Amino acid sequence: MPVKTGRPRVIGAIATALIVAAAGTAAATAKQAHTARKTIQFGQIADFTGVGAAVISYDNASQLSAEYAINAAGGILGEKVVNVPIDTKSDPADGLVAVERALATNNIGVVTGPLTDTAPVVVPILQRHNVITVCPCGNPNFDHTSDPYFWRLVPPDPVGGETMALFAKRNHLTRVAAVFGTDQGSQGDLPGVLFGVKAAHMRLVANIGLTPDQTSYRTQVEQLIAAKPQVIFTESDGATAATFFGELKQLGKLVPIYGTNATIQTPYLNALDAAIGTKNLSRYYRGEANASARTSPAASAYNAAVTKIANRLPKPLSQWLGNPFVEANYDGLIMAALAMDASHSTNPKVANSWIPKVTEPGPGKTIVYSYAAGLRALKRGKKIEYIGAAGPIRFDKWHNSFPNQAMLTVKPNGTPVSSFTIPATAIEKLR
Repeated sequence: MPVKTGRPRVIGAIATALIVAAAGTAAATAKQAHTARKTIQFGQIADFTGVGAAVISYDNASQLSAEYAINAAGGILGEKVVNVPIDTKSDPADGLVAVERALATNNIGVVTGPLTDTAPVVVPILQRHNVITVCPCGNPNFDHTSDPYFWRLVPPDPVGGETMALFAKRNHLTRVAAVFGTDQGSQGDLPGVLFGVKAAHMRLVANIGLTPDQTSYRTQVEQLIAAKPQVIFTESDGATAATFFGELKQLGKLVPIYGTNATIQTPYLNALDAAIGTKNLSRYYRGEANASARTSPAASAYNAAVTKIANRLPKPLSQWLGNPFVEANYDGLIMAALAMDASHSTNPKVANSWIPKVTEPGPGKTIVYSYAAGLRALKRGKKIEYIGAAGPIRFDKWHNSFPNQAMLTVKPNGTPVSSFTIPATAIEKLR
């Protein structure tokens, strides 16, 4: 995804100059406090404010549920995990300053984040500080990263497009219209979707950009109708989607709507529901996501943990149970914690190389589905394979792991549920 790097470099340089003088003293103080408090700091790099703040509840759900699961089992090497929120403000320059400041004044060894909008600028900073980074970002530039501290349990952006394309072909739909917001996050997923359409030998009949939050998209709707698509691949914010698809319903005829995994969020689904109606949402909308093993022991462990922290999340609880986006981040934190236990060290330089050792299969390994079970096995001297709520974790040499993918439908109560699974092996054949 293209990123303007001029401003972030300038601001990053200024921020570094201001921070570096005090960094040594601040870091030493933070480490002393870390020892005294018997806590381990997990950073949460996210868009707490700004245009991307609509997804913060999803980050909170994964971060807080993993923190609960780890601490309820006794912590990491007897030390409790505490969360350190780091607000990027949905802006690469602001994110750079916030991360630099947080690393200078805290003793952070593991982070979730950053998101797609700030990842290209922030991830290199985390690498230089040797921070284990569980990144829920789909940026293609991380598909073949050499960063040893980078770990990704969500699919690269092209996987979403490939999944939607394979599902569309299965349903004999070959004429595709791409309808994407012109905001940075939505545009970041568009190249992957276009790649999927091309790889599956489908026909792209329209590629329509929507400037976010306009009062009308009549011109774009008329352009779409004239193109006569059989299916729409889409991503935008909820308000934009509501306006566009509401006008499409009024002026023309709805066709199947396939949304990227960024659309499987309550604000988006509620807005689309209000615009086209619950029956139409159930009939036409499908969202792409990791295929979640909803009945697995790991999924049950995740659901139990997120239920314990439900009072800190928006209602209803059902939107967090079995949520594939949340599960991926949760799995990443659990595996990082188990790597620290297995390596007998909370130092990320030591623990980082143990992540594959606690997730890969192997002879004589004990399979575990929760942090508590993994900790018990390690204390008995066992080698473990952690299988996550989102399924087995199989990192390639670039530290990317993604499971089978699914297309989800939405129940009348607003809960996304899997309707069809696309095997990861089928997706890989398109590459």
